Amino acid sequence: MRAGRPVRTGRVVLVAGVLLMLSAVGFGVTALVRAGDPARSPLYRAVEAYLDGVGTGGGAPAAPCAGATTDPGAELHRHGARFGHRIVSSTQSGGEATVNVDLGYGDGPAVAYSLDLRRTDRVWQVCSASPGHVEIDPFD
Repeated sequence: MRAGRPVRTGRVVLVAGVLLMLSAVGFGVTALVRAGDPARSPLYRAVEAYLDGVGTGGGAPAAPCAGATTDPGAELHRHGARFGHRIVSSTQSGGEATVNVDLGYGDGPAVAYSLDLRRTDRVWQVCSASPGHVEIDPFD
């Protein structure tokens, strides 16, 4: 047995351990980033589906909220039958949420709207649409 052999084995074990730790940290960070991605939330997906359907001139992709007296899509179509959209911000408390969106009707400036949603049986439904944004605390 040579005197230098245990040192090389020790280095190999140390390097392997460091690589293993870096891999674990990398996977952990990736999982956290994906978990924090708003596009993966059921609320975000519900708003996207709703605006995709209504914005192409069609109707709402789901049944209206129970007790809703007006059609939110009719309010959104006031400026035109077709529009693009961008989700700006949202806040959620229990089974209720408010989502600020900007709608683009052709070449004109974006029009701000606030959508109120309610969750029933794990499904988000758009209940109303109002012009303008509501103030949402970014630290909510």
